[in-house]
Amino acid sequence: MSKDNPQSQDFRISQNLIHVIDITSIISFVLASIQSYTSIVPHKLFLFIAAFLFIAEKVISYYQVKFFEEAHKIRQTVLLDNSFGEKRIPNYDSSKYFDNESIQSGEIKLLANIHENTLYTVKIIEKMLPKYYVISTTLFVLLILQVCYSGINDFSSSLLNFVISSDFVIRTIKLRNLRKAASSVFEKANSICSDFEKNMNTVLITRKIINIFVEYEEAVFESKIVLNEKVHRKQNSLLLREWEGIKKTYKIYSF
Repeated sequence: MSKDNPQSQDFRISQNLIHVIDITSIISFVLASIQSYTSIVPHKLFLFIAAFLFIAEKVISYYQVKFFEEAHKIRQTVLLDNSFGEKRIPNYDSSKYFDNESIQSGEIKLLANIHENTLYTVKIIEKMLPKYYVISTTLFVLLILQVCYSGINDFSSSLLNFVISSDFVIRTIKLRNLRKAASSVFEKANSICSDFEKNMNTVLITRKIINIFVEYEEAVFESKIVLNEKVHRKQNSLLLREWEGIKKTYKIYSF
């Protein structure tokens, strides 16, 4: 599954803006922590800096979501183009994004593309989550230790605000939810493939395919999560072999 696609640029911009948001949050926390102990910055100036960083983070968040949503629309178009042999995106071969050219265009190919997408989503998130777990857990442990040691003071208040409002912590929860949703859709795709082998009737499974398409797309759109491109590159060959093995398992993909 290629990462060089029409939606890639918007996804990369969205991902870069996420990094900027994280940096802005860290700067705000560090400044608040320093100020709580030293009051090195005049109070009015500190409030101005804090307000500026807060507004800047909200503006960046707006554009991060905007670029994500635009990329998501393009990716969805690529998915449908590839599945049904259409070409709403000119000068682009959608077969570069998926690995299912051996399957005839139609609802079965849509199933295969969703099946492959969910496999990649689950496996990539599984590689991303440990880092998020470690950092989020560390923040909560630091907060608990700080409160137990010093009680509620300016520093612990700043740390509490950072933990609660940090996009990084919220993103950890969103990643878990997206993995859960993608895993559910993947299992439903497996079930559809198994059901087909019982009666070999594509008409009976069309509605189920549409349902999992909607379920997966809604989960991705709601999460606003951009999967890590470096993890994708490292895992791509392994995941492609795994997907090819899954395709061979089910008769529906050679029907």
